[in-house]
Amino acid sequence: MNYLQPDNIWKSFGVISDTDFIEKFVLKGKFHCLVPEKIVEDYKLVERLLFYSYFHYPLLDEAFSKSTRIFEASVTLKLEVVGLKKKEGFESLHSKLKRLEKYCSKDLHQQWLEAKEWRNSFAHREAGVLMGIILINALKHNLNMINSLFLEVSTIHEKENQHKMLLQQCEHLVNGLFILDDGNRKILICSARPYTTGIMKNSSKSLWVFIPITGNKEINESSDLPNALILTLEDLHISENGLSAIDSSTKQSISITVTDKFENFEKLVSHNLRLNALEVILPGISLEYIAKLKHSITKEIASFLYEDW
Repeated sequence: MNYLQPDNIWKSFGVISDTDFIEKFVLKGKFHCLVPEKIVEDYKLVERLLFYSYFHYPLLDEAFSKSTRIFEASVTLKLEVVGLKKKEGFESLHSKLKRLEKYCSKDLHQQWLEAKEWRNSFAHREAGVLMGIILINALKHNLNMINSLFLEVSTIHEKENQHKMLLQQCEHLVNGLFILDDGNRKILICSARPYTTGIMKNSSKSLWVFIPITGNKEINESSDLPNALILTLEDLHISENGLSAIDSSTKQSISITVTDKFENFEKLVSHNLRLNALEVILPGISLEYIAKLKHSITKEIASFLYEDW
């Protein structure tokens, strides 16, 4: 067996070399200053396992499995950091997380419990089960969970309060009729909503989701519905008539403006009628679209937070 022969499966993902593979699929460890050095060092094994999956695809699952064990080790270390004594005998991961509940927010604690389920799943896997490439985003999310464990509780609450305040300020933008203008195009949308804010490097930025109306495009399945626009915004200014900001990726100005033009209102009515008609012809299309949207948002949130460390 040639152990240095790249696994053929990567060709189907457009990988042309080991350097190309590293750039696309090796998730580098990014940690804030409060994460213990032993955790930072332990994650280097995850990076290596990810790289070696270039030669043997199933090692990708092993990389993720290792990251779940690092999450568990991080929980144990966090107990030490906050001065909680180790219980005698065996203590479950669930019990450890329960004791840390007051050191985070309700929402973040729920995310830790979900990360625990990943740990349990990979600790008791059936032989031959392989998840592969779909774990890449889960790896990023797991790394975010490891980082979040070592945040000060005041930092966690500050971030969540910032997001709550932003939601209150833009409550009038969640449902309505607006024109999104990024300088190159104008798009009619029916919703604009912030899903998360940064903590550290991205503390002045927020991740937004904009829902466009269907327009005249032929729709035969959920994938034909227009994709949501998911953007990271900075220099944000919210008013009664909309908002203005800078797109962090392009550095272009962007604005959302309330529109009351009759022709735009007609398009919105047509959009709603069309969705109702589609649901009759294609039952479940709305649920499929929502599921796809949630997946996209989850992926973008993971990337947004990963860039924040």
